Amino acid sequence: MNKSILALSILSTVALPLSAQMTPSAEEELAYNLGLQAFIYGTGPLTVAAVRQTSTSVDTPMDNAMAPLNQMGKTRQLSGPQDRIVPTVNNDTLYSQAHYDLDLSGPMVIEIPETNDRYYIVQLLDAYSDSITDLHAGNMGRSGSKVLLVNKDWNGEVPEGIDHVVESRTPMVWLIHRTGVFGPKDIEEAITVNEAFVTYPVSELGKKRESLKLAKSTGRIPAMARPSGLDWYAVIDRGLRKNPLPEAQAMVEQFEYIGIGGDTPFEPDTLSEAQKRGMLRALDSAQQIIQYAGRDIGTTNNGWSMMFKGGKYGNDYLSRASINLRAAGLNVPERALYPNRYTDSEGIQLNGANEYRMVMPADAPAKAFWSLTMYDAKHLFMVENEIDRYSVSTNRKDELIYAEDGTLPICIQHEKPGDESCNWLPAPKDDFYLHLRLYEPTQAVLSNQYPLPQVIKQ
Repeated sequence: MNKSILALSILSTVALPLSAQMTPSAEEELAYNLGLQAFIYGTGPLTVAAVRQTSTSVDTPMDNAMAPLNQMGKTRQLSGPQDRIVPTVNNDTLYSQAHYDLDLSGPMVIEIPETNDRYYIVQLLDAYSDSITDLHAGNMGRSGSKVLLVNKDWNGEVPEGIDHVVESRTPMVWLIHRTGVFGPKDIEEAITVNEAFVTYPVSELGKKRESLKLAKSTGRIPAMARPSGLDWYAVIDRGLRKNPLPEAQAMVEQFEYIGIGGDTPFEPDTLSEAQKRGMLRALDSAQQIIQYAGRDIGTTNNGWSMMFKGGKYGNDYLSRASINLRAAGLNVPERALYPNRYTDSEGIQLNGANEYRMVMPADAPAKAFWSLTMYDAKHLFMVENEIDRYSVSTNRKDELIYAEDGTLPICIQHEKPGDESCNWLPAPKDDFYLHLRLYEPTQAVLSNQYPLPQVIKQ
């Protein structure tokens, strides 16, 4: 996909007016095209780096999931409108988070406790936001396990007591752990299980561990810091040089013409004025392209964008960029599928001025549980509402009203519905966006053979 975009961009310059005053120089156009590709290719590592920079900017592990590099922070409440570290954070699980630099830490142990029937998943992402692996009940069991995370080409001896070894292709690794919560009454027990997931250097294996201590935060994780101007490229450059991929060498070597991905750090002062102009134009174009692609990328199902490529992008850099800018840290589809939509059954933007109805079938295609979460359409964050409900989830059965046939009717609107048998998901006053999460989806929906329910304007 990246090569085709580059080709189209080059062709588009041929059609520009021939006036010397209107036509950018060849030097500027080369910088523009390479800057466009570098941004699309680099959005994955850029997003992970931005999350890491913000999340690790503390001196001790916190109860908002912030923690220093190579340590783990955790949450003690479900996410809500105050959480803006990444778009579309879920309202279903407690979180743990760690960012590793395996070059500094060496191998790290990830310890999974006994979980009984509680949902959990420990997701490991590399520096490019691609899935390394997922640790879950299906491959780790529910009785507890110890996993050793190592850098590629590690050839050390696996110590006794380690059950599994996981190798990362990049030294930078992002761990996202989720623990299911069955509702408000379950929160304390869920916290106990969540905090038993721990991580530490392999040198501490077998040593007596103190109970987890988390410093109390004054707020949620702040929103990611946004670079300005050519600093965007500096962040991308650091990510590519720290985490080189041999399979992408041909792609990255092109970027050295504009100072990205080479042996020395990106330095804007070494660029000509024409190169700077081209790369600044590319910043704007790339973000527009990514946002455009993100509204309807990949396979659709009754108006839902299925995002089957979450966590395993291959060479589809545009999908990787688009998904990261609206839902960083996705699981692979086999673990959790994320159908989402901006529009109703008629293809019209969802808006709180209208009332909508959706009926989830009795045989919903999720073996663990599913949820439907509401976000604003512009920034993809939850929006406060009068009943403090941001999702409808089958993991919180006490809140739900099922129809006699086992289906679950959902009323999606700003004002409280008159029909008390309909499960109300409050909408903001303006445009909104819906995110369906299918935890442990069935094969029928993974193969796109299961028709998802429509969202119908009343």
